[in-house]
Amino acid sequence: MKLELYNRTLSAYSKGINIIGGKLSRSVSFCLVLILTIIIMPPAALSRSVPGPDTPDPLKNAWLQFHGSNLCQGVDAVFSFNDRGVEIWSLVEDEKSYRKFIQLLEPLKPAYRIEVYATYPQKEEKPDNRREPPPSLWQNYELRSYLGDPFARGMERADFEQRTQLYLSPPDEIIRQQLVLFAEQTLDWNRKMERYARDLPSLIRTAADPQLSSPLKSSAKEICLEHVRGIERYIGRLNSNLSRALPRSDANESGEEAKPADGTLIERATRISEAVGKVSQRVHRFIHPENFTVSLDELREPSLLQSLKMLQKMDSELRKALETTL
Repeated sequence: MKLELYNRTLSAYSKGINIIGGKLSRSVSFCLVLILTIIIMPPAALSRSVPGPDTPDPLKNAWLQFHGSNLCQGVDAVFSFNDRGVEIWSLVEDEKSYRKFIQLLEPLKPAYRIEVYATYPQKEEKPDNRREPPPSLWQNYELRSYLGDPFARGMERADFEQRTQLYLSPPDEIIRQQLVLFAEQTLDWNRKMERYARDLPSLIRTAADPQLSSPLKSSAKEICLEHVRGIERYIGRLNSNLSRALPRSDANESGEEAKPADGTLIERATRISEAVGKVSQRVHRFIHPENFTVSLDELREPSLLQSLKMLQKMDSELRKALETTL
């Protein structure tokens, strides 16, 4: 009875989110759904966000293929496995990926109870559809100089006293569009890196399950490797982008080396997932700073590029361990 009430309540709530989605950001909408889920979901349903030993193989395979087909990049989903099937709460960021996800689940419906709740974020656009670069990039003369802005190049060559007397004029239309593209591209790569890392510990935990059937274990190992390679790929892309937008002293910083890897594969994957989460927040703050000052916590940490370098080393070592261990 409680589960039935919960299903009706959440279904109604999901429809409500769709109606008011135009006034909520994608993260706010999804967080509200998740908070409501935690408040009213039965405790037993909360304990199984990943397939358990008693989860049927077809459901395990669907969960693995959701990650292996990269649908997890277009649909932000939370799974809840139960004795009758699975319930899924999703934020649809790419409609094509969502349709493929539904097609993946469709053959399972005759044998299992599959319930999918979806919310759709509405893109925030200016009335004139004009996209503007974040204010932080307007004032970034390293990046504007790299993009060929002559005014920014003059600022870059000036010393500190001269810079305080110069005025950095707004960029022309071409530079403005390049700054918009830089911001969107950097944030997209940052989101994809974070999404790969967030799912990694659960995937490795599943792949290391001794009760997992051989075909699924082989598939799970390859999917784990794909996620690790994905993290490494987007770290490299972020490093390339950000090195053009940071002061050269930061871009050339050697810094400390990453600590040697230790612990189990799951522990190492968890550390990487947590480290990626922190770096991802710093990348987002670089594009959209909360204020125009640098926090003390930021000053105590290695530079952003150095953090990416250490993260890449951790990820590379985990990839090598996965290739020889699982």
